[in-house]
Amino acid sequence: MTIVSTRSFYVDQVQDVTVVCFTVSSIIDSTYEFVSDELFEFVEYVTSNGPIQVVLDLSSVRQIDDWGLAMLRAFHETIESNAGTVILCRIPQNVSDALNDVGLGRWFQTCKTRGEAIQSFSQA
Repeated sequence: MTIVSTRSFYVDQVQDVTVVCFTVSSIIDSTYEFVSDELFEFVEYVTSNGPIQVVLDLSSVRQIDDWGLAMLRAFHETIESNAGTVILCRIPQNVSDALNDVGLGRWFQTCKTRGEAIQSFSQA
């Protein structure tokens, strides 16, 4: 069930897991501001509503730069500082390469599919 929809992403709630599905194809300098603003408004909502289990579906993101990577890291840190967990899924190869190039690939928990990511919360 979709609970939030913005220009940058929509959010589905699957049991106790919040799935953020990006709809933008680029998280780069020119799109960073509105994507970041929308995502961090959402963070305020999700951190005030109970257990925080978030899956970020990156399948539509075709381009990411240092700004986008910094946003993902800040999102992850914010959720974790509120006793939550973030899992990235459906990561395009070029986005995965960008994460690995700056050393963030091993920093994030990842799954190949959205289903695997959601399921991993029930196994924890």
